[in-house]
Amino acid sequence: MSKRVKRGGGWRGPLLLAALFLLCMLLGGVGYFEVTPPEKTCVSCHEIQASHMRWTNSAHRAVSCKACHGGSADSWHALKENAKRVFFHLTESDHSGMRLSEEQAVRMVRSCQACHPREHAHWLAGGHGASYATVFTDEKHNRAEQVNDDCLRCHGMFFEGRASDLLAPLDTRGPWRLLDPRMAGRPAVPCLACHELHAPGRPFAREQTPAAGVAEVTNRVPCVRRDTVAFYVRQEREHFALDSLGVPRIVDASGRPVKVSHDPRQRLCTQCHAPNAFGVAGTGDDRTPTGVHEGLSCAACHRPHSNDARGSCAFCHPARSSCGLDVTAMDTTYRSKASRHNIHTVKCLDCHPAGVPKPSARLPVSGGG
Repeated sequence: MSKRVKRGGGWRGPLLLAALFLLCMLLGGVGYFEVTPPEKTCVSCHEIQASHMRWTNSAHRAVSCKACHGGSADSWHALKENAKRVFFHLTESDHSGMRLSEEQAVRMVRSCQACHPREHAHWLAGGHGASYATVFTDEKHNRAEQVNDDCLRCHGMFFEGRASDLLAPLDTRGPWRLLDPRMAGRPAVPCLACHELHAPGRPFAREQTPAAGVAEVTNRVPCVRRDTVAFYVRQEREHFALDSLGVPRIVDASGRPVKVSHDPRQRLCTQCHAPNAFGVAGTGDDRTPTGVHEGLSCAACHRPHSNDARGSCAFCHPARSSCGLDVTAMDTTYRSKASRHNIHTVKCLDCHPAGVPKPSARLPVSGGG
């Protein structure tokens, strides 16, 4: 019997050659982007030039673009994003909106960790390192206040959607669940929420931080700031430097204006830890100090990434105060409803209802305070 010859097999050879050609082009393109400086590759796209110009004047200008944004050879994500940019370049007429997506903002956290492991560890252990699941499925909070779009102003700044796209049900009854389970471990306040990496600044400049409270109490040491600290505004999808943020007007319950610290970092804190629409201290999520600590900056007590305030009292107070009280042993947290010494609102009369003792009646103080 004669063998039957299959027809239609002649197309395989040219197809394999075409596939091989495309593969070589892809690998060659990837290799070109990997070994060629970004100035001759990424920046050749005019959409990237503005970001590149900001980077050349930033505190990170000595850091390669690939260190933060990744390379093409080791990242299919980068290849996919580059392909999307080409597509939008050809199909869209407005190319001014070159912004990071939430996925990219979260990936940046890993890049930050590579160079700033200590800050990353502190952030992860502090309140700002909370995940979507921790923030949005908190039963106690959700029963007291319904999750809404304004929550995304501070938690989930980069989320590409509305609260209804993230959580269900939107009520105070529950039980609540994230519509996409993959979002559970995603950081609600990533590094880019408070840091703008292309902001103008000096690289490798050592920050001279005064002892907590010294700058505010004595006015002898100027408050300091980080060049990269900037607040990301979800509605504008832009970072705003500290100098662009206003000093809030805060009043107490009687309407008296409260002295607010002029530390530039204070403006950042109050963007999220804000009072009600009337600016009354202590309302909403506001923590503006009143009482004996009025005028102090948040940074006078709280560490920048962990928010830890333990041990901060010792910077300004001896172990035992001038009236014999061990200040470091007091319950000063705002979380305790039984505390009479909320560090943000404590007043002299809270400890001395009969009046502050006269100087002659006070115990001798050692170590200042």
